[in-house]
Amino acid sequence: MNEHPEDAQNGDSKPPQAVPEAWREFDDTLADGPSPAQVPDEAKVWLGEQRFLHGMLRALHTADAAAREGRIATLLERIDAEGDAAAVPSPRRHWGLVSLAALLLATLTLWFVMPDRLPTADAAVSRAVAELSRDVHRRFRVQLVAKDPTGKTQMRHEFALVTHPGMRFRIDGKLGFGGMQFGELRIGCDGTELWVLPANGMFRRAVPVAERERLMSGFGEVLDLGYLDVHDLVQRFPDDYDLRVVAREAGRDGRPSVRVEAVRRALAKMPLKSAWLLCDEATGMVTRIEADQELRGGYSRHLSLEYLGEESPALVDYRRPW
Repeated sequence: MNEHPEDAQNGDSKPPQAVPEAWREFDDTLADGPSPAQVPDEAKVWLGEQRFLHGMLRALHTADAAAREGRIATLLERIDAEGDAAAVPSPRRHWGLVSLAALLLATLTLWFVMPDRLPTADAAVSRAVAELSRDVHRRFRVQLVAKDPTGKTQMRHEFALVTHPGMRFRIDGKLGFGGMQFGELRIGCDGTELWVLPANGMFRRAVPVAERERLMSGFGEVLDLGYLDVHDLVQRFPDDYDLRVVAREAGRDGRPSVRVEAVRRALAKMPLKSAWLLCDEATGMVTRIEADQELRGGYSRHLSLEYLGEESPALVDYRRPW
């Protein structure tokens, strides 16, 4: 940077000479005022390099992307203008440096202004399935609302759900029909046996998991075990639904999350017509599921699951309590 242009052109083997002090008076790279009116021809190459490098540093440290691009364009225009006005041809090494630095600045500018790409739906759901398969117990808040063809609410059930991979779950809550709410109900499964225990202790039942449909048929369409095993529920989405990531939004506690929409394919086995999942970007965990199901006679049902966190193993027992 500090060698004389004559030395660079003539191949002089003498050591580089210091930049004349008189040239430094023309260095306006750190000044906010106008540039000097008269610059000696022999100083223009050196001064152009100084302006370029200082301009590059300013561009890299500008936070605003639009301002950064404007500064880079202005900088390159000034370099071209100085090159046209200079009587002494610029050394080849100088313009090689200009081209390399311009390419670097363009790459950095694109990196700053391009938004983060959203993950694919398959990738988001696969991460969720992997996270749900971990050997931990998880708590959810479950709400089930059914409406008649006129849109009037016919039932509203709310449960606390604790679940673990392998068809192990326990729900505690109340059944509500119309404006009436019934007593507490507990349903559990330890992976081999399914059991039901009303709050009054009467009519308790337990059957092998293979016979769960027979036991749950007594509840009509009040409950569906398919959504109580959350790991299995999420794992089945890619098989029966068309999935797509539609947005990035704030999830639980304001954490960055991606929203995945699911639309059921023809001949799908799962009863849910459509659903959307909110997946934490950092952990992959599903923090919310909202799903709709059409029932016979124009009735519909809406399912909502909200993830509340992990549960201590010491507080969980999926076996029947009698």
